[in-house]
Amino acid sequence: MTWPRLVAQSDCIVGMEVRPCSDRDLPRLQAEWPTPGTDIHRAHHSAQGTGVATYLIAWQGTIPLGSAMIQWGGCVGANARRAHPDWIEINHVHVRPEHRDQAVGTRLIAAAEAFVASRGHRDVALGVSIENAAAARLYRRLGYEPTGVRDTSSYVWVDADGHRHDAHEEDELMVKHLGSSPGREIGWQR
Repeated sequence: MTWPRLVAQSDCIVGMEVRPCSDRDLPRLQAEWPTPGTDIHRAHHSAQGTGVATYLIAWQGTIPLGSAMIQWGGCVGANARRAHPDWIEINHVHVRPEHRDQAVGTRLIAAAEAFVASRGHRDVALGVSIENAAAARLYRRLGYEPTGVRDTSSYVWVDADGHRHDAHEEDELMVKHLGSSPGREIGWQR
């Protein structure tokens, strides 16, 4: 398959490319962006290998800048799935702190939308933590509308010192109907 290609623009990191994580990318990703206590990159790449997801990575040369998942099976949260059973979900959007405010998140979302549209889908959803106002503003700017549908997720994360933490996050579902040219308004070419 030919993947959509990002055209560099002045509001973002020069030479940024967003593409699915390949077998060859995985060792570089693990080395450059370690995840203490868990190998989340391998887990996401494995999900991609089964066809249930696409694991997108934003790169500048060999440096990973951020990542996002496309869940082809639909919304992950039970309430979101009930409210929007046929919508594709973008989740696990993460930009490394040193690369924030450089349009990486915008490019990841645009790439995810282009992939969703390339498979014939027009309805896309994402969940945003009710405590993450900056992400919610970005998603609204990109055309996503809050739905009021909320789900709570629980997970364990490990800090840089190896300490495990239990976390609970309440997410609100935001949705968007993709137009005829997803991503084109922010620099995508097919």
